[in-house]
Amino acid sequence: MHLDSYNYVLCVEQVEEVRYHLFFDCPFSQACWIFLGINWDTTLDSLQMILKAKQDFSKAFFREIIIISCWSIWCHRNDIIFDGASLSFAAWRHLFEKEVKLVTLRVKPAMRDKIIIIEPLFFFGFKTYVIVCT
Repeated sequence: MHLDSYNYVLCVEQVEEVRYHLFFDCPFSQACWIFLGINWDTTLDSLQMILKAKQDFSKAFFREIIIISCWSIWCHRNDIIFDGASLSFAAWRHLFEKEVKLVTLRVKPAMRDKIIIIEPLFFFGFKTYVIVCT
């Protein structure tokens, strides 16, 4: 597929899109992670960076939160490229919250009583939802 530009649309730095920048190094992506309370130490190699972030993240379902966050960043990127959407932290947050709610519907019935389905958290004055385990 040919695109007019291969620069990363979520970034004001006008850099060519690569996975690492897309999910970890871009100021937009970093704002998403900060919002969720996840700190990536980008001085470490990828595996160590993930292990350290998991250790520092005090909430359950780290893997699910990471996957949903990356998926939401990717979907927002696609909305900008293919649908002409504007760069918007609120739009990303809405995608993230919608996906979290959908994931809670897929939890096995035996596990549902161990989960507080969606716990509101406040980051920088914004309300978001995170799955927590009891």
